[in-house]
Amino acid sequence: MKRRKWRWWLVGGAIFILLFGVAAEFTSRSSFCSVCHYMKPFYDSWKQSSHGQIECQVCHYPPGLRSKFRAKIEGLLQVGRYWTKLYLKSKPWAEIPDEACLRPGCHDKRFLEGKVKFKTVIFDHKIHFEDLKRGKRLRCTSCHSQIVQGEHITVTESSCFICHFKPSDHYPRIADCLHCHSQENLLASKSRYDHQVALQSHLPCERCHVQVFMGDGIVPKENCYKCHFERDRLERYEETDLMHSTHITAHKIECNQCHLEIQHKIIKDIEVMADCRTCHLHFHEPQKILYSGKGGKGIGHPSPSIKMAKGLSCQGCHVLHEEVRKREVQGETLKASGESCETCHGQGFSRLLNQWKEATAREISQVRHILARAQGELIRAALPQKREAEKLLQEAAFNLEVVDKGKAVHNIHYSLELLKASLALIQKAMEIIGSDYKPPEMILASGRIPSSCANCHQGIESIKVKFFSLHFDHQSHLEKTSLQCESCHSLTPKHGTLIATKNSCASCHHERTERDCATCHQVQLTVYKGGDFYNFKVKADSMADAGVNCQDCHPLEKGRIKRWSEASCSDCHDKDYLDQFKEKQKEIQLKIEKLSFLLEKIKKNWLGEKEKKAFADDLKLLTELKNEGSLGAHNLSFYETWLSECLIRWTSHLEKRERENQ
Repeated sequence: MKRRKWRWWLVGGAIFILLFGVAAEFTSRSSFCSVCHYMKPFYDSWKQSSHGQIECQVCHYPPGLRSKFRAKIEGLLQVGRYWTKLYLKSKPWAEIPDEACLRPGCHDKRFLEGKVKFKTVIFDHKIHFEDLKRGKRLRCTSCHSQIVQGEHITVTESSCFICHFKPSDHYPRIADCLHCHSQENLLASKSRYDHQVALQSHLPCERCHVQVFMGDGIVPKENCYKCHFERDRLERYEETDLMHSTHITAHKIECNQCHLEIQHKIIKDIEVMADCRTCHLHFHEPQKILYSGKGGKGIGHPSPSIKMAKGLSCQGCHVLHEEVRKREVQGETLKASGESCETCHGQGFSRLLNQWKEATAREISQVRHILARAQGELIRAALPQKREAEKLLQEAAFNLEVVDKGKAVHNIHYSLELLKASLALIQKAMEIIGSDYKPPEMILASGRIPSSCANCHQGIESIKVKFFSLHFDHQSHLEKTSLQCESCHSLTPKHGTLIATKNSCASCHHERTERDCATCHQVQLTVYKGGDFYNFKVKADSMADAGVNCQDCHPLEKGRIKRWSEASCSDCHDKDYLDQFKEKQKEIQLKIEKLSFLLEKIKKNWLGEKEKKAFADDLKLLTELKNEGSLGAHNLSFYETWLSECLIRWTSHLEKRERENQ
């Protein structure tokens, strides 16, 4: 009888162990977690995450037999909590130990992998995990947490911002931009602005980017009541080291559970960026309208400046109330200039500023004249629609004054759109009163500039330039040809570099035989046919007096204008003359080189007021002759006479100054 009872106990024990083992195994599987409906969101986010093939217990418990047994027991306890409704008294909470993340085969080599790129910043796990940050020991889950709804163990930027941007007397430089936005990353980024110039000039990021974070990350004492009610614990609220060691190092509490949020982003609010308003209320309204790209009349869509879109403040271009002579403070706002542009964008960028000023000044003058004419038409009108037309002209005048007083440099694209809208308003007003006056179309704001170059180079249509002593008109090339900007200018590596050559221009122009040579070759024409050339009166070449035209020496051959060659001259001149002429050209080349060296040396010596103008004219004329390129072929007498006179004049000047300095 006793033996039979012993057998039943043995069988029962075996069945219990078997059922316990099966239940423990089943309840420790990830799929079992989703049985409880309150675990469903966490299960779904885990399933879609990069850890979706790893069982929950692998991460939620450290490695080892003891932890595995604990996982089995707690799986069964969770079942009991679910059926007894105890889970309703608290939300699901789990702590993931660092040992689970750093177990062999998982992230054990993470610290040896060095720096990694996270979005637009460079991050190093080692210095964050092993070194104390603000005196606090971090854990893996300090940054990788579950506070983002629908994402499982993901990096939460808000935790980074609380640590980096909360003011700290002990760690004042923790918010330095270059901690995260490294120089290498800035230079390699595809940002529209090349930060190389700013980095080389050691400009502080705050020079252009202000108010890049919002919030102070404080901990309201009320937040403690979410979890605690014990008086002895609440009285230790001020002990920050204890709070952090308990909540971060010892337990996994997300920073946002206690701290208010800090946001780090580019703030595109003109009222925040233009913080001049603190002292100057209701000032600079035209500038604010242009910079924000809204507030003009007759334009329904906003068109903010690209600088505002990137969060650049007024201080980026205007140096405001800087300290000078120790404690004395300037009492005025400094005016921005071309140097402000070149501080960040590099040498030569100020030319773009001048281009905008020149283009808009011309258009403002044109629109102002048209508006005055329209207002004269309105005075003579005696119709019921006069009041409506008058309102439209007032709106046109408002746009005009915004561009004029607000300075187009704040938003060149929107400025030209405002001027274009003014013309449309004037046109509509004239139609209302039945006037025959029709405002002419603007040259600018017409969208003729191809590609994305128009974002910056608005107004280039009206700009005429000179290169290789050739006159170039942007408007005619944009209107009459399909020429793209990159045909003449390089976009990389140095933006805007001129890559056009005489040959590239000739490949088009020398096939258009109906064009007058003087259209481009004005300098050559002046040298050949005579005229005023800076401070020198040029006499016409003997061949020009004899009626020899450009085409006689540059004939048309196979549909293209031929460059000069000895064959062109041999029809009129013998070999001896050509040999002598070649020798003359060599002498001219030597004189040009000698005069170039001489003028360069004189630049460093004192010049009187009268000498400065003569020096500037001679330097310009010498540059023109270098680019003219004929070495006397177009007017040998002029070359020899002018070069000889210049060499004598400036050699004498230099010798005189050297004697005075001895």
